[in-house]
Amino acid sequence: MPSFTAKQRKQVEDLIIKSMDILDKSGTNGDYYRQMFANMSDTQFQNLFKKNLPLRLQYRPSVVEPTMGDIEDALKYINVPLTEKVNLNYLYKNSEGKSVQSKECTVIYMPLKPEQQFITKKNKWSPDISNRDMKTGRLLGADKGSATSDREFESFAAFGLDKTMKEFYGPKADSMNAKNVMYNVIGTTGILHEDDIPDSIDDSLARNMFNVYLIGAHLNSNLINQGDYTMYTLKERKRKGVSREED
Repeated sequence: MPSFTAKQRKQVEDLIIKSMDILDKSGTNGDYYRQMFANMSDTQFQNLFKKNLPLRLQYRPSVVEPTMGDIEDALKYINVPLTEKVNLNYLYKNSEGKSVQSKECTVIYMPLKPEQQFITKKNKWSPDISNRDMKTGRLLGADKGSATSDREFESFAAFGLDKTMKEFYGPKADSMNAKNVMYNVIGTTGILHEDDIPDSIDDSLARNMFNVYLIGAHLNSNLINQGDYTMYTLKERKRKGVSREED
């Protein structure tokens, strides 16, 4: 048996429909809930509110687009504050167990993923970066946790940290020669300066792989190549003492 009377159900329906009409001036959501409630038995009505978030605003561009004023008016109607103080138990508690409070702030429902997807469950620091694909330079397996994300590089760019970016996409990424030099200098002197790290245009596994793909597609680029020569050809010519004038 439902634990409410017909009068109580009518009061709940009116509260929901009226708040939706305040929030949605087009009446779309109010009409939706009027029709839904009209076709519900008392048992279905009671079971509806046992669900998580049983009531939802149906958004529709250019039709249902509540303004901030509409939201404030709807919250006032159902007597729900838009902002509230939050107890900061982790910062301070007095002798009576009362915690310090924040300033008033907006508190909303956050649709979090299941616990195994929380950042605290996924966050880790890899002790090694040797397990990698030697064609692309990407870290693999257990070492993959040390990879740098696009968002991190965007943060470097936003703060003008150009030298930090260069370090992360160079010796700390797939520039293997620069990486070996960096390790040797740190191991020998205990300190590393930017000038100690060699900077060669072809010292990148990913850049070399992409350049090979372009050559295979009969496309020349200045990604690594200089003029019409690959870096390998230029190094071989230099080793043999061949100059451009001899072409």
